Amino acid sequence: MEEHFTPYDYSGGREQKPQTPPEEKYNPYSYTYGEKKAEPVKQVEETPVTPPPVAPVTPPPQPERIQPTPVQYGYGYNAGNLAPAPVMTEIQPNGIPVVPRKEEKKFIKKTYNITGWMLIINSLLPFILVTMFSVVYLLITAVSGGLPYGIDRSIEMSFIILIYIISDFFIVLLGNKLTGIKLTPLFNTKGFSASFLLMGTVIAIGMNLLAIMVASLTETAFEELFGLMLVSPDDNPPSMIYMIVDCIYAVIIAPIIEEIVFRGFVLKNFSRYNVYTGIVLSGLFFGLMHGNFYQFIFTVPFGMALAYMTVKSNSILPAIFAHFLANAGVTAINLIGLHNEDLSDGIFVIWLAFFICVGLLMLFIGLATKSIKLPKNTKAEKKRGFPLAFTSHAVIIYIVLQVILCITSIEKL
Repeated sequence: MEEHFTPYDYSGGREQKPQTPPEEKYNPYSYTYGEKKAEPVKQVEETPVTPPPVAPVTPPPQPERIQPTPVQYGYGYNAGNLAPAPVMTEIQPNGIPVVPRKEEKKFIKKTYNITGWMLIINSLLPFILVTMFSVVYLLITAVSGGLPYGIDRSIEMSFIILIYIISDFFIVLLGNKLTGIKLTPLFNTKGFSASFLLMGTVIAIGMNLLAIMVASLTETAFEELFGLMLVSPDDNPPSMIYMIVDCIYAVIIAPIIEEIVFRGFVLKNFSRYNVYTGIVLSGLFFGLMHGNFYQFIFTVPFGMALAYMTVKSNSILPAIFAHFLANAGVTAINLIGLHNEDLSDGIFVIWLAFFICVGLLMLFIGLATKSIKLPKNTKAEKKRGFPLAFTSHAVIIYIVLQVILCITSIEKL
């Protein structure tokens, strides 16, 4: 009989004995011995219970916090002045917080106080130096037997002018270094036109002459009602040399030096955060600097007009020109009056009428056309202007000192 081999039949075709399961032995650990093993329990698949969706907990909205980044304040003349922006919730559209935080207030007041202290030094330093010079000069003239009257007063006047120039440049250079102001941009020549220069000069001189009329009426009223003179008269007759020195200072030196100090240094710092604060305080301090109430009355509006010209043109050159022309006109009229008083009075009336009438007309046209209008203060600028300036200790001290000086210049008739 032929054998059949299959690869999976390892018996080789031989008959295999039926295999019986081995006898179950005792296992003390088996609990099914001798019993029928229970069939395995079928595992019932449990359907997973999906928990109801839970709404995510959204944290309450937090107020927006602005990181301290440099921001710009001011308008035109002050573009580029930087100050740290504090973290506040109420923010202007330009990113500046409305109410300055404590750190920013301290920063702004520091700028105001530096400016105030420089003005205080500029008031006290010339006084000290002039006193020292006078003592030394008196000793020298006493030993040498004295000098002719004209030469004597001219030398005295020249040294006083030199002392004021040194003092002015000292506080400007030191103050600008402390507050980060550069002198070169103050002499910008591209920010104004010839028409603006002419219009601004006529308006500024017109305001000055109109205020001079008010000052003259005020002086007359004080003399008639109270028997007081608002300014101490100079009883010494001027010599020719003295007049030349005085004219050089009034026409050339004063317009340059005073504009660098008050429209370059003072205005630049006080208008960093509020341009109107800068214009007003520049004019106020310019008037107080003259040391008497008579000049204070007409130099304050004149100083404000010069400050406005500086802000609009982003340069002190228009203010220097207007200041030069105003001083030159008054000086020329005074010189003519030494030789012909009637002619001097007639020229002064023409000078007065022209600048007041034409200046007021130009001012009206400028206001009507809004060509001379400055933008309104924002809420942020209002909080950083007068409230912080008039609470800065150096500003208060300077105002008090200058008011005392003006009071001491009043004399009885």
